[in-house]
Amino acid sequence: MALCAVCAAAQESFIGKLGKADGVTSVYVSKTLLGMMPDMKSGGMNFGAVASKLDNIQILTSETKSGAKTLKNGCRQIIADGHYEYLMNVNDNGEQSGIYMKNFPGGTSQYVLLTVEKNETSVIVLTGKLTLQDIKNVMGGK
Repeated sequence: MALCAVCAAAQESFIGKLGKADGVTSVYVSKTLLGMMPDMKSGGMNFGAVASKLDNIQILTSETKSGAKTLKNGCRQIIADGHYEYLMNVNDNGEQSGIYMKNFPGGTSQYVLLTVEKNETSVIVLTGKLTLQDIKNVMGGK
């Protein structure tokens, strides 16, 4: 039971630690709501492709310089402290995007999609029984 509590706390840490920071907007979408929105798309990503496998989605964004810095540094700290695996990085004209993954007991995985621009940072955290192919499907791959 204690192990489940530790895993649940780790899975909720992004919104819990960063969602109330000044200049940061946070959105949490539960499994129940995801089940009612099977065709959910946002920011060019198709979350409906994996809705049945998701436990939740957490989205954090900031469009202010100070909020973006807080979100970027906080997210990177959570990733480092949580020993997330670094899967991918893309640098494109000042925009840096990365994908990180962590596995939890029971087959649950958490994928973190972090995008950092000069004055804007966005983080999408997908938690559930997901595979790398599922993440590819969310991002528009076949």
